[in-house]
Amino acid sequence: MKLALGFFFLVSSHLCCAQTFRFNNLNPCVFYNYELDKLCVIDDSSQMLLISLESKKVERRPIHLDKQVTFNQLLTEYVPLSEKGSPIYFVDRGCGYVLQLRNDSIVRIDNSFHHRNQYGGAFFLHDGGPNIFGGYGLFSSKNFITHFDPKLKEWYLDNQSKQVDPAMTFPYYKDKDNLYVLVNINGSFKKPNFKNYWQYNLTNESWIFEGQINYFDSINYFPSKVVNNILIFPTFFLEIDYKNNWIIRYKQNPSNSLLSLYKFKNYYIKLQHQTILDVHSSLMLIYDESAFKREFLVNRNVLLVTANVSFYTKVFALIAILLLGFIFVIYWVSRKRKKLAPIHTMSESSIELLNLWVFKRHGILELSDLNDLVNPEHLSIETMKKRREALLKTFVFDMVKIYMLPPKSIFTETLNPMDKRMKVLTLHPKIVEVVLKKGN
Repeated sequence: MKLALGFFFLVSSHLCCAQTFRFNNLNPCVFYNYELDKLCVIDDSSQMLLISLESKKVERRPIHLDKQVTFNQLLTEYVPLSEKGSPIYFVDRGCGYVLQLRNDSIVRIDNSFHHRNQYGGAFFLHDGGPNIFGGYGLFSSKNFITHFDPKLKEWYLDNQSKQVDPAMTFPYYKDKDNLYVLVNINGSFKKPNFKNYWQYNLTNESWIFEGQINYFDSINYFPSKVVNNILIFPTFFLEIDYKNNWIIRYKQNPSNSLLSLYKFKNYYIKLQHQTILDVHSSLMLIYDESAFKREFLVNRNVLLVTANVSFYTKVFALIAILLLGFIFVIYWVSRKRKKLAPIHTMSESSIELLNLWVFKRHGILELSDLNDLVNPEHLSIETMKKRREALLKTFVFDMVKIYMLPPKSIFTETLNPMDKRMKVLTLHPKIVEVVLKKGN
C-alpha cells in the first residue's frame, strides 16, 4: 500500500504542471480548430472533445463519420490539416481521399482514389487547400508537390523540380509564404541524416538550397515518429525551429513513452503511452511553453551555421565599398583640379592686360587705360575703339576658358562718378585674388 501511494505521489508531482486527459486509443485524432479556438480530439466514433488550452475546460460534441471511411481508418490512415481561415481537412496518408469537417460531420469531398504514392510526405495547407510535398510510394521517393483543388475535387501536380532532393519522413514547417524541409540524404530508416536544408517559396514556386547541417551525423538511429517539425527518439525528442534557426533538444521521461507531440499557439500537447493493469491507453498532457521548456529542455543548437560566412561576406563587401568610395573620391578630386587648373594658353595681349588690370590698377581701370595697349602707332579714334573691343573680347575669351566663369561676369562696366564721360572697368574679384596669389 505504501509503495502504491509513493508511486502515485511521484506521478502526481511529475504531472502537476500540466493538465492531463486520458484516452482509450493510443492514436487519437488531434488537431486545432482555429475558428472555435479549441483543441480537438477524436477518441470515440460518436463524439469529439473540444478543449480550451487556456482554461482546460472540455466540451463534448457529437460527430458523424462518412460511411465510406471507418473510424479506425480515420485514426490511422488520415492526416488532419487545419489553418486559420481555412476549412479542416483529413487527407489520405498516401494522397487520395480527402475528408472535410462540416459542423458535426466528417464527409468525403473528393472524386479521387487511394494514390498510395506520398506516404511520409509534408502535408500542409496553402490558399485554403491541402498540399503534399515528397513522400514514398510505388517503390520510390518523390520530390514533387501535389495540391487538391476543393472546387474541382481532384489532385493536381503543382511543382515537379529536379533541383530539390526526393524526401520521405522528414521534419518540415510551413509559414505563410514558405515551406522549410530537412531531407534525409541516406534514404533509409536505419540511420538518419537530415542534412540538406531546402526552402520552397510558395509565391514564386521555386526551391532554394539553404545549406547542409551536421547535427544528425552523431545520431545512429532513426526517429520513432516525425510530427511536422518534431522528431521523437527513444530517450529524447527534437524540435526544429526553422524560423529562429535552432534545433531544440528535450529529454523524454520515462523513455519510450512518447507517442506524439504537437504544438499549437504557445502550448505543447504531449501524448504518451500508459499501461495500468495491462490496459493500454494514452495520456495527454497540456503545457504552456514556459512550463514545458522548464521541465524538458536540454539544450539548443544552431540549425544552419552561417554566421561566420555571413560575417566575412559582410567584411569583404564593406572593404569593397570603401575601396570603391576611395577610388571615386580620388577621381572626383582629380577631375575638379583639372577643371580649376588652366587648360587654355593665354594670349600675350591678355597677359599684358591682366597684369595692368591687377598689379597696376588693382582690378579697376578706366577704359582710356587701354589706349596705350592698342594704339602705339597713334591710329585714328575709330580704329583704336575697334582694337579696344577686340582686346576685351580676347581677354574675356581667355578668362572664361581658364576660370570657368560666365562671360558677362569677367568684368563689369560703370560710369566714372568723377567724370561721367569716362567708363570704369572692374575685374571679377576671383580673378584678381588668384592672380595676386600667383604673383606673390
